[in-house]
Amino acid sequence: MGKSTVTRKAVTAMAVAGVLFGAAACGQDDESARPSTVASENASASRAAGAAASGAAESDAPASTTSTTDDEGRTVVVDGASSEAAPSADAQPCEDGGSAVQTVRGDAPHPSTTPSTTPDPTCEPAGPTPEPELGTGDVQVTLRWESSADVDLHVFEPNGTEIWFGGRGPTSTGGQLDVDSNVGCEQEASVENVFWPTGQAPEGGYTVEVTGYQVEGCGSGDYVVTATVRGEVVLEESGTVGEDETDTYEFEA
Repeated sequence: MGKSTVTRKAVTAMAVAGVLFGAAACGQDDESARPSTVASENASASRAAGAAASGAAESDAPASTTSTTDDEGRTVVVDGASSEAAPSADAQPCEDGGSAVQTVRGDAPHPSTTPSTTPDPTCEPAGPTPEPELGTGDVQVTLRWESSADVDLHVFEPNGTEIWFGGRGPTSTGGQLDVDSNVGCEQEASVENVFWPTGQAPEGGYTVEVTGYQVEGCGSGDYVVTATVRGEVVLEESGTVGEDETDTYEFEA
């Protein structure tokens, strides 16, 4: 009896020891596995943070843009949410600038203007400019017309001296051409004027010529020419000249 009891106690003790040993072994396994689990959780958190940062960067970055050209020659920039139209480099203003140059009309230099930009075909013609102030005096001869044609005024003094765009004066008697219009069919005021200051106009017969220097393709050659002597109208004629045609008139002063 005593021996059997000892044996059962020993077996019981051994069983308890086994249970404790097993529990200890399980605890060691859990502890050894924990670092890898923490590392995995840290890696997941890092990936989530990286994804969030990447999304923020993408939201802050400007949207990609593309550009195209509309029917009016303007460059249109499109960013997916809005579009902005901007003038293209080829767009030109309606009013063209120019630089003064010299061209030869017959045997005399004549001021001309060469456009520095390509005219915009959508622009409307500017039309005539206001008539400038014209010189007056004892004798005044004025030529007016409506179109962009280049119509020229020539006046001959009693001594035969010619006043025109090739010899504008003043002459020895003071006669001069002070306004010359529509060179190269660029419409201005469509008026030309020759005058002699008060007290200087010579007495005698004057000859007036109206010449269609450049008419074809530039509009009508219809005109009106007048001459006054000391404020009195002594000549008022209307007519029409074509390309290289000349009408001649005379009056006394």
